Amino acid sequence: MNDVKTHCDLLDNITRKDLQQIRTGLRQAFIRSNYKGEFLRTKRVEVIRYKTNGDTAKRPYIKYECIKCLKLYSITEINVDHIDKVGAFNDVLSIKDFFFNIWCEYSNLQILCKDCHKLKTKYERSKF
Repeated sequence: MNDVKTHCDLLDNITRKDLQQIRTGLRQAFIRSNYKGEFLRTKRVEVIRYKTNGDTAKRPYIKYECIKCLKLYSITEINVDHIDKVGAFNDVLSIKDFFFNIWCEYSNLQILCKDCHKLKTKYERSKF
């Protein structure tokens, strides 16, 4: 007769795969968010572009400076990196912390080229 499940009962049924899908969904939402776009707009560097005849083009190249190697890269060659690690998302109770760590202050975000980001991630994973 008592078929009503409580929130705790429902949370017990969430599998590790479910948690991975939620984590992936939150990361994808951040990647596509206006918040990330606004951060990128604050970091863009306009580089003068020239036509083949030597004249200045109407629109400049938009580049982003890697905070580590200090080189300029296009949008497809960079990652927006969280300075402080976002952290694990191993259980339902950590979802709130994970969410707020992804949507953090701009001061906790930085631009890294893909190579520097790969090195930072490798280093962080070796520490834990």
